[in-house]
Amino acid sequence: MAPAMAYIDAPDRGARVRRDFEVRGWAFKDGAGVAAIDVLIDGVAVSRAEYGAEMPHVSAFWGISTDPAHPHVGFVARVEADRLAPGRHWLALRIHGRDGSVDDLPGQSLWRVQDD
Repeated sequence: MAPAMAYIDAPDRGARVRRDFEVRGWAFKDGAGVAAIDVLIDGVAVSRAEYGAEMPHVSAFWGISTDPAHPHVGFVARVEADRLAPGRHWLALRIHGRDGSVDDLPGQSLWRVQDD
């Protein structure tokens, strides 16, 4: 079975966060579909995303995808920034497929900055 595909639309790579923030993007798993998405900070699951937002541009671009959820492959999750120490952190996704598979996908850095 093919691995899951996903992209984080927000926050941007290298973003600086002060307060709670949203992680938004899209994910799909050909042939099986996505059962759940966990947001990881430094390899630890900190939030479960809401999945199923309509994302027709993803379906249009990945027209050969066989994920049965298309075009409803968008996700959003809320992360509590006060749980993070100031400094650099790693934001990534863990995709749980409806076939029982689990894919940890490469992530991106973000910076937790002190509240004023």
